[in-house]
Amino acid sequence: MKNIPEINHCIPNPRAYWCRFCKAHNTFDYAEGRMEYHLCKACRGAWGVLPDTGMFNPGEMKEARKVILVGAGSLIVIGGVAQLYAPGAVDPLLACAVIGAVLGLIVLLGSYWVREFSAWASAQRRKSPEELRQEALDHPFQPEYDNSTDFTYWAEQFLSSEEVERLHEKYGESEDGQEQAHPAADEIQIVITNMEDDE
Repeated sequence: MKNIPEINHCIPNPRAYWCRFCKAHNTFDYAEGRMEYHLCKACRGAWGVLPDTGMFNPGEMKEARKVILVGAGSLIVIGGVAQLYAPGAVDPLLACAVIGAVLGLIVLLGSYWVREFSAWASAQRRKSPEELRQEALDHPFQPEYDNSTDFTYWAEQFLSSEEVERLHEKYGESEDGQEQAHPAADEIQIVITNMEDDE
């Protein structure tokens, strides 16, 4: 199947993972280790050592940015004050200042990514529903149905659990292992939801 008409991956959703390289809410492979990764299925591996850096959740990034900024500021102040009152004797507190500075740089990078999403979202909101539908159909990457946990996780960013279950029934396999029939392109209606960018 070429396209999932129920979800338009070109409509901005600040609560969905977004690929800054593909400029879309692409499907992803989810990986969990020491950190959580959402690897874009379109450009995964094309960007060198950190293929996961293209996918981030703008809403979560904004919230995390505030927490990190407060923590970074606190560490910098603690480290700076400690160096003023006991220079050279408080290496651990100097480390606090360094860690705070690194966290501050992470916040700056996150802010840059969020601004990229906001600019894209603003441009997308100026387009008509038909323009957004056509853009989704013309996008070089098309989300494809996959009977997997990763697909369900991706789809639940846009639809309720019941709607995702209906997607599985509609596009999944029948009892004899054959793929279910899909509607003709001219019968398809893309569900468009108005999502507000909670900046």
